[in-house]
Amino acid sequence: MTGSESGQIFKKRPLDGIRVVDLSRVFAMPFAGANLADFGAEVIKIDTHHTQFMDTTRTITGPFPDNDPGEAYWERAGTFHTLNRGKTSLTLDLRSEAAQDLLKDLVRVSDIVLENFTPRVMARFGLDYASLRAVRPDLIMVSNTGYGHSGPWSNFGAMASALEPTHGTGAFMGYLEDSPNGRAPEDAPNKMGNSYTDFLATWTALTAIMASLLYRARTGQGNWVDLAMYQVGVSYAGEGILDYAFNGRRTRRMGNRHQSMAPHGCYPCQGENQWVTIAVRDDADWRAFSQVLAVEEGFGGILDEKFEEPLGRLNNQDELDDIVSRWTSTQGQYQVMEVLQKAGVPAGPVLNARGLLTDPHFRDRGYFEAVEHPPETGLGRREYIGRGWRLSKNDLSITKPASLLGEENDLVLHQLLGLTEAQIQSLEQVDLIGKTPVGGTAPATVSLERQVELGWTVERDPDFLPR
Repeated sequence: MTGSESGQIFKKRPLDGIRVVDLSRVFAMPFAGANLADFGAEVIKIDTHHTQFMDTTRTITGPFPDNDPGEAYWERAGTFHTLNRGKTSLTLDLRSEAAQDLLKDLVRVSDIVLENFTPRVMARFGLDYASLRAVRPDLIMVSNTGYGHSGPWSNFGAMASALEPTHGTGAFMGYLEDSPNGRAPEDAPNKMGNSYTDFLATWTALTAIMASLLYRARTGQGNWVDLAMYQVGVSYAGEGILDYAFNGRRTRRMGNRHQSMAPHGCYPCQGENQWVTIAVRDDADWRAFSQVLAVEEGFGGILDEKFEEPLGRLNNQDELDDIVSRWTSTQGQYQVMEVLQKAGVPAGPVLNARGLLTDPHFRDRGYFEAVEHPPETGLGRREYIGRGWRLSKNDLSITKPASLLGEENDLVLHQLLGLTEAQIQSLEQVDLIGKTPVGGTAPATVSLERQVELGWTVERDPDFLPR
């Protein structure tokens, strides 16, 4: 049945007809590739069936359903499926010159290459931008590294926990400093709770790719994007750098507070570990906020004249936060948000993972998308994060789950590169391609019940899927 016969309307996606070769691993560039697939691009992930060189999100990162890797563990990791949805899989052992030549043949008929190796790796394989541009002159290539392709740190490897402090977030993150003179000697810098810079690199890469596609459409020329996560992180550090550049000062860490707004923070609500954030921006917000609290019994103190002016509120934040906390503690987090938003005061609930997945606004926007997986994976139907935007002219969605390992080997090698069945079998015989891992074992795991006993898991909901 055709789309027209079924009544379904298929809309052309923005990147239909664009082919991407994705050599990247772990998070930042794989997620960029997944978003390109959502946009309609044909994204071919270059996998390997040699486990020592496999993407670690395929083999050890998880999470696995019910924390069970299973026999086909390399097909069951939730992180891998999130970052590689919509892609096809071609396995190549790039240690071989024959595999490198095949990759160049693939690049010759492609538009974009994504990679995140240190500079010396791609150069050693003869797959750097200069080499690939020789086979595809208008190629767009994103090389995502920790510190860029030039400078004294260019060949350093990068891991989120080691990279993040180099761009300043560790200095700005953390609880309110008690002393305006700075941290106490025993206070260690803080890190983000996740791979913050990876997300920034994803969005930065997408911006650079779209700009490069536009540039190529106008000029016929390709582009090389030398993306340094170190620089991406610094560009988001914000006012702390700007303040030092303009004033030569380092202000103390503010925690959840703000230099000019009060009250401004995160406050406890009814229920276990339930919180809401509130930001009173100016006098108009303050009048609206104080009127909400003043009608509540026992909160008339909010109208004290010492809180009338912004400076008074800033100088009495401890007392003010105590009043606000006593009030929010009697309310649900959504209740606080709704009453304050109705009054024109910014407020929002602090959502944990369960809260995000069940939040009515996310549900209404269709942010989480259900994907059906092949029976071989045992994953069934699972939900994944979508995109942070909608397009009025295009119906974007996750087109399919991540491919099984080497699932499209024959398709890519035969249809795109013109290899015969005998040639493909020859590649399998010498182990340059494959669909079954060579070496390696399933990662060791601790049962969810045992994790609760050990205190590793705060909460476990065995009925999470129906919710």
